[in-house]
Amino acid sequence: MKGKKHLTWAVLAAVAGMSFAGEAYATENAAAGKAAAKTTQVQEQGAETAESGGHDLPDTLVTAQRRRKSDLDTPATTTIITAKDIEKAGYRNVFEAIDQQIGSTSTSYGEAGQDFGLAAGRITLRGYDRGTLVMVNGVPMNLKNYPSTENIPAAMVERIEIVKGAASTLYGANAMGGVVNIILKKPKADESEFQVSQTVGNYFKKSEAFYAGDRIFVDVSREWSKNIPHSNGFGLHKISWVDWWVGKGKKDRIAVMAQITDELSLNYNYMDAEITRGGTRYKKGAGGTSLVLEGTRYSYRHNDYRHNASLVYQGKDNGVHAVLGYAYRKVWGYDFIADKASASNATLDGEIFDVQKNWKIDADSLVVGYSYKREAIDTPAKKRSAVRTGNSLYASYSKQFTPRFNFTLGLRGEWINDPVKDQQVFTPQFQTDYKFDRNTAWYINIGKAFQMPTVDDSFSYTHYNPLGLKPESGWTYETGIKIRRGNDMWKAAIYHMDMKNKIGWARDPVTLENYPINKGNFRNTGIEIEYTKRFNDMWKLTLGGSVSNPEVQDPSTVKKEWVQDAARLEGLVRLDYQMKKWQGNLNLKYLGDREYTAQRYGAAQDVPSKLQLNMNIIYTAGKNDTVTLGVYNLLDRENYSNRYGNLDLPLNFRLTYAHTF
Repeated sequence: MKGKKHLTWAVLAAVAGMSFAGEAYATENAAAGKAAAKTTQVQEQGAETAESGGHDLPDTLVTAQRRRKSDLDTPATTTIITAKDIEKAGYRNVFEAIDQQIGSTSTSYGEAGQDFGLAAGRITLRGYDRGTLVMVNGVPMNLKNYPSTENIPAAMVERIEIVKGAASTLYGANAMGGVVNIILKKPKADESEFQVSQTVGNYFKKSEAFYAGDRIFVDVSREWSKNIPHSNGFGLHKISWVDWWVGKGKKDRIAVMAQITDELSLNYNYMDAEITRGGTRYKKGAGGTSLVLEGTRYSYRHNDYRHNASLVYQGKDNGVHAVLGYAYRKVWGYDFIADKASASNATLDGEIFDVQKNWKIDADSLVVGYSYKREAIDTPAKKRSAVRTGNSLYASYSKQFTPRFNFTLGLRGEWINDPVKDQQVFTPQFQTDYKFDRNTAWYINIGKAFQMPTVDDSFSYTHYNPLGLKPESGWTYETGIKIRRGNDMWKAAIYHMDMKNKIGWARDPVTLENYPINKGNFRNTGIEIEYTKRFNDMWKLTLGGSVSNPEVQDPSTVKKEWVQDAARLEGLVRLDYQMKKWQGNLNLKYLGDREYTAQRYGAAQDVPSKLQLNMNIIYTAGKNDTVTLGVYNLLDRENYSNRYGNLDLPLNFRLTYAHTF
């Protein structure tokens, strides 16, 4: 009955959007409709031509509806991060670029998405942890439900498209809070360059070489992280009573992007990473006014090997888009105190095949596709392995009822073969877009999403979950408005998320083992606002803010109380400057009213607010030489990167020199 109620509300909301445009529909004549159809077709063809030449138009998205639409015509909350944005802000990697946007928070075990084995850094959209699907050129990268971006070099990125809201209809599992599509640069005909760069900093060093030919890009890099003696908030009234340190680490990366033909491209990414960490545990002393050494020590090394490869076919004239992708990750940790390998060591891999066909029918459009997905895990310590496969069919039809009003209906059916229990999942989506004028659009976006438990969670903890973990699923209801006035752009959205079977963690009171459980329902109601103003060719200002209330049911309480599950407040101020040889960026991101946490070793409290102020300056010394200075955490704050006490870096700098041959 509850599922039928959700579907009923979704249909009523979609019909309401259609009814709103009824009067306009009644008064518009057929000639106007034909003119609109012709205009829409010309606009889409123009966008397609732009992309086939190597790049999308600056405000054109391909992710939200699996077809090219301008940002203003896309019925969803969207953010576009261009290669120029990444360069100006001096983002260290893709993770950092996404994390600095409104509606995007993260869990990280240090700076810029730092992983420690399978304690994974991850992007979180709208407060739903482990509910973001990350893709590269439309190929999903998630393994164990973690949206990893570690082995994608920023130098290879053309643009990043962030689409918030449930997106399982078009993209399947993991898209509970939204989708991130990292679109790589395409080689340009008759153009080539070779660039080398060196970065030095007080905590970080990197050497990189980048070659761009008329058919291929190659990026090779090595980065080193320096020792951080106190890498978490440690102290009597702090979240952690374990004084952690992070030792020296390194990451080697190789990335290749080859344009085999005008319609077929190959992408390959490799990473070999190593990092060490350790710590000493304390306990409360007599009277509870001080900490005294307990004597428990930790010392670990984590190795992380990753391979990602994909073939992407984009037909120029036939409307066919197909991807074939493979993801591999091996995590190997060693405990030097116990002198043995970590029990959580695992090898993960997965394949994806997806093919879709697009039709344009006057002003209308139809997308039909098929997806196959396989994900596997092998855990040597547990002597167990498991495989999950899924087949799905999806379709999305967009009807241009009037020159101003568009309605889209989507549906996906997915059949999943699971190690514990097979599943059949159906996810509908309804979208409307109404244009008040050519620069003002109002949209409604309603969709259902789902996510399976991780493959190993399904079989590793059957003594705690004898019937197996239930899939996470639920609805997102959203409406928003986009306004463009000259050099100004306004975006505002109101949304409500209603999910069930949210997976979290519990602790066995006897064995002290952590194990996954279905905590209960998750809900979040919020509003996001973003304003961008380009004053002139020199200055651009971006302001953003978000207020939400992410909550999850706590099964450990008698009444299954609702408790806060993520930060409620976000703020963003970004100022860009460019003139002749100089470029500059000042970026402030605020995360406040964060969730409550009660650690096994630490003081129960709210996670402190995060205020990250960064500055980046680029000087073009000559035609082939640039110097970049980035200063990060200018306020030198103790910024918590997660609820477990791990910290971002204190005040730090990075100086980069690049020369192009």
